[in-house]
Amino acid sequence: MNNTKAMIRGALIIAMGLLVPTVFHLTSVSGAIFLPMHLPILVGAAFVNPWIALVAGALTPLASSIATGMPPLFPIAFLMTFELAVYGWTMSWLLNKKRVNIYAALIIAMIAGRTALGLAAVVTTSLFAVQLNPFMYMKGAILTGLPGMALQLLLVPVLIKALSASLQFRRG
Repeated sequence: MNNTKAMIRGALIIAMGLLVPTVFHLTSVSGAIFLPMHLPILVGAAFVNPWIALVAGALTPLASSIATGMPPLFPIAFLMTFELAVYGWTMSWLLNKKRVNIYAALIIAMIAGRTALGLAAVVTTSLFAVQLNPFMYMKGAILTGLPGMALQLLLVPVLIKALSASLQFRRG
């Protein structure tokens, strides 16, 4: 895939990362519970190289925070930057470079992303004296996000397969 097409796909991932959570919030569905920003990153990662997926994952929460005020820029969007960057890179690398099964890639990406979120929370509280207990934050993020993780396990593989077939997208 040429660089222009890859960058357009990356921009589309970011745009969907702003649009999907906005739709969720307009319908009064909690983003903290259903994790709508994660869906475009995880799906889009299948159609770009790992580095484009990483950049799209990193920029999406920051762009959303600046454009919509959700999530709050610091510390939440800042922390999500690391989580979604790792989601994107891991998902793309496993699917496109290692040719791992889509469900295995998704589960590994979800674990890697949440691990990055936890590490970012620990570092952020240490460096910036943020009033945030990283362990309680992670416990809350995981428990609150369980419905969103279930939604990801249901929708992401279906959406990737549907986009691959119907739009004849070439994967990353």
